[in-house]
Order: sequence, then structure tokens, then C-alpha cells
Amino acid sequence: MIKTNSTIILLIIMGVFLCLYCTVGKSLMTGEYDSKLAQPIEKLIKTNIGEKLGKHYLEQLDLWVRQGLLRCSDDRDYLNMMMARVIFGGFAVMLMSFVSVGLIFIEGTKTGEEQLSKRKMVLILTLIILNGFFIRLIMAATFYGNCDMSWFTVTANNVLAGDNIYTATNHYNYSPMWSLVLAGLKKIQLQFPVVTFGFMVRFFGCVVDTVSLAFLLLIAKNEGLLATRTAALFYLNPVSFLITGYHGQFENFAVLMILIGLWAYLNFRDKAVLGTALLWIFATAGMIVKHNIFYELIICLNTAIKRYWLKLLLFAVSVCIFLATFIPYWSTGKEGIINNVFKYSSEHYAIWYGIRSLFNFPPIKYVFITAVFAFGLFFKDKDIIHNCLMGILFFLAFTTGIGVQYFVLPIALGAIRPSREFSLYSLAASLFLLGNQDNVFIPGFHLLAWNVVWLSVIYWFALEMKRSRETGQNIL
Repeated sequence: MIKTNSTIILLIIMGVFLCLYCTVGKSLMTGEYDSKLAQPIEKLIKTNIGEKLGKHYLEQLDLWVRQGLLRCSDDRDYLNMMMARVIFGGFAVMLMSFVSVGLIFIEGTKTGEEQLSKRKMVLILTLIILNGFFIRLIMAATFYGNCDMSWFTVTANNVLAGDNIYTATNHYNYSPMWSLVLAGLKKIQLQFPVVTFGFMVRFFGCVVDTVSLAFLLLIAKNEGLLATRTAALFYLNPVSFLITGYHGQFENFAVLMILIGLWAYLNFRDKAVLGTALLWIFATAGMIVKHNIFYELIICLNTAIKRYWLKLLLFAVSVCIFLATFIPYWSTGKEGIINNVFKYSSEHYAIWYGIRSLFNFPPIKYVFITAVFAFGLFFKDKDIIHNCLMGILFFLAFTTGIGVQYFVLPIALGAIRPSREFSLYSLAASLFLLGNQDNVFIPGFHLLAWNVVWLSVIYWFALEMKRSRETGQNIL
């Protein structure tokens, strides 16, 4: 009961703070000049500490300008307001992240035997959903995001103009599906010009996270797990709302497809053919949305199907469907498809993370790709959720290419297979994202290295492997 009451208190504190932020700092989200916020920033910048902070945050503003997300201006009022936006916004996000990490450690240590009254469970779930949704929306409205937002704008405009996205830009690295989603969002944004396209993209991410939460709760009910714990570990996880609310990448969309497939497979246990068919369909859809989770399809097929010829056949069909999505663009865009999609490997930050930080030999990526394919073929554990989680952890542990958005991949599955290692990973990744230049970029946190997250992944992966062997559910 003490843990439950602590959860409610923290959720109420978070809700009150979000309401205060929306009331006092609404100009931060609209961009309107507010002397009550801008003038203190101007005074702060004149101090020694403020001068250093100002230099730090000017880098963020300059980044937005170079990305075309923010107009360049010598207007002091405009500059002070934008400075207030990143400072107050970053401070608010930092506080919310700390409260959320506290909730994760409280909920992560709960046991399945704890019983809640229906009224208290509804109260906690309502607070989690309201707080989680509004913190994502506030971030989407306050910040401009990273360079992906500018490239998403270019892609949406190209699609609406009827251009081939693989010839119009070198910065589109995905299947055509995401470009169609972006074009749809752009059409909606044009009907509501008061909001930015970047906000629309991240609002879509908020909806995706909310739908993911719904399916996680359905899976939790199916598995006999605490709904409040599952909800808090996912929806209030700083890794999730920092990527969705600021970055705007769409790994969460691909993971949603996997979650729907897992729910269908578990829900239709008495109709094995239907459950397996739906699992295959949605795992294939996940790979089409973002092909850096192709190994999840392999794991799902290997766990759910006994006949090897059927596994290979369905995987081959999935690959054919994925490749078929490029056919309309192939005649004029084949060079872009090959170079920017199939040869793309997220190597910009790779030398600072994981294997490549220790052994910078680019061809090693081919060893990694082979290992990812092979890893999913040797699962003996029949716990499909655990297998899918292990696949993601293997990917993060040994990948030779990295982007900060990859860190959101294990959050949903970790929320329904919680552990201390999951909580530790959430803490490490959250602190890193708070200081990362591709996220809110808060001074102090930027000193954390990429490998802080990698070490937490290695620790989580190793203990999950050990746990599987101790329970007799061997993976290899």
C-alpha cells in the first residue's frame, strides 16, 4: 500500500506541475513574446553562469536555424523568447523525467500479488494516461525537434508534389510507407496552419504511443500482470516521451505493429492458425514500417511455427512484400533505394557506441547482420514476449550503427517483462537523452557518453540470458 500511495502522490505532483507549466508557460508553446519569461532570461544571460548557459543553448538555437526549423533573427525579444523556450522547456522536461524515473523504480519493484481496489486502479491509470499524453504534447509544442523534422518536411512536400522520394532527397532511408504517412499528416496540417508540421508528426507519435499502451494493457490482462505497473513503466518512461515528444522518429510505430501481433497470437491461443496468421501479418507490417526490426519477424515465426519449411516460406513472402513496396519508385529511384535504404547503417554516431567504439572496423557490420539473422533461429524458449525482447537487446548490444531513437525499442516489451535491469536501462538512457544534442540538450547531462547506455544494455542482456538458463527456458 505504501508503494501504491507513493505512486498516486507522484502522479498528482506531475499533473499539478504540467498544469502550472501550461498556464504560466503557454507562450513557450505558442512562441508569443512574454516579458515575464523573456526578461529574466536576459538578466540571467548577463551573469557568469548565465553566459555559459546562454552559449550552450545558443548552440541548440543555431542547430534549429541550420536545420530550417527556426528562422534566423537579430530581434532581441525573439531571441530571448526562444532562449526561454529551450531553458524553461528543458527544465520542465528534466523534472518530469526525474519524477517518472522514480515511478519506474517504485512500480518496477511491485509484485503480482499486490491487489488494488477497482477505484484506485482506475484513478492511477487515468493519472498515468493524462500525464503521459500531456507531457508528450507539451514537448511537441515547445521544441522544434532535431534534423529529422526538416527532412520529414522535405519528404512530405515531395510526395504531395508527385516526386519520387528516392530521387528528390538523399535523406529518406525507409520504405515508402512512412512517406505516405508524412504526406497524410502534411495534408492535415495544411488544414490547420496554426500548428507546425513538426507538431503534427509528434502528435501522431503521441497517438501511436497511446494505442501501444492500450495493447500493452490487453497483453498485461492476458498475462495476469499489474495494469498500473505496465502502464507506468511504458507510458511514463522518459525514454518513450523524450523520443516521441522531442525527436519524432517512428520506431514506436514499428513496435506497435509487433505489439498488435503479439496480442493477437496470445489472445487466440485456442485458434492457433488465426493467431499465428495475425502475428505474421503484423510482424511483416512492422518490418515494412521500419526494417531495422526485421529480426522480430524471424523470432516470431521461429517461436510460433514448428514446421521449418513454413517458417522459411512465410519469411520469404514477407521479404517479397517488403521489396514490392519499392516497385513504383524503382525505375527512376533505384540508385537512391540501394544507397539510402539498403546500404544505410546509421554510422554517424557508431564510433562512440558499443562494438564500434572498441573496434572501429566498418566491415564488421556484415558479421553483425549475419549474427542478428542467426540469433532469432535458435530460440528454445516458448515465451514469445521474452524472445522478442531478447532480439531487441541483442540488436542494441551488438549493433554497428546507432541513433538515439533506437533506445526506445525495448521499452514496450520491457514494460511487460519488468526487471531491475530494465529500470537501470531506463535511467541510463533517460539521463543520456536529456543531455544529447539530438534531444533536449541540458547542460551537465551532455557529459554522459553513449556507452553509458550500451553498458546498461549489455548488463540487461546478460542477466536475461542467465535468468532464462536458470529457469530452464534456454535461448540457445
